[in-house]
Amino acid sequence: MRRAVAGIVLFQNKVLIGKKVVKEGHFVSGGWHLPGGHIKENENDKDALIREFQEETQLKIRIIKKLCDSIVVETDTSLGWFICSTGTDKATPGDDLTQIDFVDKTEVATKCDSRVVRLWPPEVIDYLSR
Repeated sequence: MRRAVAGIVLFQNKVLIGKKVVKEGHFVSGGWHLPGGHIKENENDKDALIREFQEETQLKIRIIKKLCDSIVVETDTSLGWFICSTGTDKATPGDDLTQIDFVDKTEVATKCDSRVVRLWPPEVIDYLSR
């Protein structure tokens, strides 16, 4: 099982979402989602999350706390979820994102692709609903 991380990144009470490039065979190809990625060898969760956001958004993030862990059976992945913040909304899509947006926390689940939302653990749904 692979390990990955995802971040709920906040800026002025809005959450960053990214639109994935169209990539054949990827479960969220072309869809909006909460960015993150797989951990590289000799990397811990927090370092991986900081790296992923730098690569995908050019943003420096601060990890506030770990929200939960979940298992994504479809991709055989153990996924760590984190609450983070950033000091700016001046993000630039990079790596495998084509667009970035900051949306109201309670709108994240409706703005993100249903293919990923159905995989979110209850803790993520609950956090984004308040």
